Amino acid sequence: MNLGIIGAGATGLTAAYDAVKAGHQVTVLEAADELGGLAASLQVGGEAGGVPLERYYHHIFRSDRAMIELIEELGLGDDLRFHRPTTAVFRDGELHPFSTPLEMLRFPSFSLLDGIRFGASSAALKVIRGGERFNDRTALSWLRRWAGRRATETVWEPLLRGKFGDRADEVSMAWLWARVHCRTFELGYVHGGFERVYAALRDAVAERGGKVEFGKAVETIRQPDADRPVTVTTADGARHDFDQLIVTTPQPVFAKAADVPADDTVWRNQYLGATCFVLELDRSVIPYYWLNINDPDFPFLAVVEHTRMVDREEYGGRHILYVGNYVPRDDWRFATDPAELLDRFIPYLRRLNPDFDRSWIQDWHFSRAPFAQPVVTPEYRALIPGHRTHLPGVTLATMAQIYPQDRGQSYSVALAHRVTRLIGAS
Repeated sequence: MNLGIIGAGATGLTAAYDAVKAGHQVTVLEAADELGGLAASLQVGGEAGGVPLERYYHHIFRSDRAMIELIEELGLGDDLRFHRPTTAVFRDGELHPFSTPLEMLRFPSFSLLDGIRFGASSAALKVIRGGERFNDRTALSWLRRWAGRRATETVWEPLLRGKFGDRADEVSMAWLWARVHCRTFELGYVHGGFERVYAALRDAVAERGGKVEFGKAVETIRQPDADRPVTVTTADGARHDFDQLIVTTPQPVFAKAADVPADDTVWRNQYLGATCFVLELDRSVIPYYWLNINDPDFPFLAVVEHTRMVDREEYGGRHILYVGNYVPRDDWRFATDPAELLDRFIPYLRRLNPDFDRSWIQDWHFSRAPFAQPVVTPEYRALIPGHRTHLPGVTLATMAQIYPQDRGQSYSVALAHRVTRLIGAS
């Protein structure tokens, strides 16, 4: 078949790879000028000449079999390295290590009983299979009952409010179950960045006759009837006709382009945007890889010092720090000019490290994505649209259809395998 794919992220490129291996003609249309979607990279390292680094912090887990298998199939298995980096929580003006069960038990806000309940409830979530049983429960109601009020108030609730804001009370326990159940303490990273995986997919598609075209923002998707091709028009005025089309863009983007009826569930899922600074520094800011910010006064959710996991010499000796957020698209942190936003964040970075000074920043980068995190409520499962759409030749494959797991490169790869099998393209 002549297969079109909208989006050159993990799902789109993997679907293209599956399809060209099966002998189909494939064209991938990507609105941006880069590969990877939310895993796209920028160049860091200054005098080192530039090294690819993800715009938003990325890693994989030992349990991410679909991604691991793909990396190995592409010949990059020897460059996938697993690390056991450290984690901490910032609360009450201090950084508290939070990497091991013992550190969790000793968390200053916990009594012995609090620590035991926190550990036991977390262990239970690791053991329990089939998180769909939690569909109808909110995370905070379950946590207050089983993890205890103190652990919920000091650890879980600040994290949920930091990520979901005013919607934290509505977040489904199925979502949180997946976050605990499916993750491992060891984190994997491809030497040289995940851009190597997406470049290898692009090259494998091209070697088999497929095409990946950039700067192809979709304007309309139309199919007059089942016997006619699917026609895609792009912002540059080009028209493309396909036997089948796989759409991997966020659902609101698809709904607008495909003129989806207003009562269709595809309109009803709600997303938060993401913003992220990448700071290139001449010294370290925190002694941990991952720092959860559990202080409600802070304007950002997490700080990730990437070079606490990957050797800073790979980035020309610079220390790499992510400052990340999930916020509504009308929030000031999404709309503010990046230079001004960084100025407003500086005092808070100084609260994490009193010695921090603006002069430590040798270079910085800012990225934002309007549709980065679906808001997973107890009603969410009923709102997930099927892969088949109102257009017979169009298949929808978006991160909002990944449930109860939360996005992630590996789940996107598995999603691609599923939809290519569904339409007989693999």
